[in-house]
Amino acid sequence: FFDIPKLPNSLSVEDIKMGIQRRSRNVVLTSFANDILPYRGIGSGILKSLQLYPRIHFENNIAGEFFKVTIDRDLQSDVSP
Repeated sequence: FFDIPKLPNSLSVEDIKMGIQRRSRNVVLTSFANDILPYRGIGSGILKSLQLYPRIHFENNIAGEFFKVTIDRDLQSDVSP
């Protein structure tokens, strides 16, 4: 997965692995979504993903202005009959 640009607000890969979040990229959109949408787990997706798939690698490329997530999979166990 690629996300452009890099991580926002001085977040580091270590921060997100520990569940630290600074604020969303779009504060106005988030402020409305919190009141309108029934979902209340904002910012918890990375921690949940790491629990399910510990072989996730994060790259915050500041010079290249992108954030990249790579998930290593065992192809044998991921194939359905």
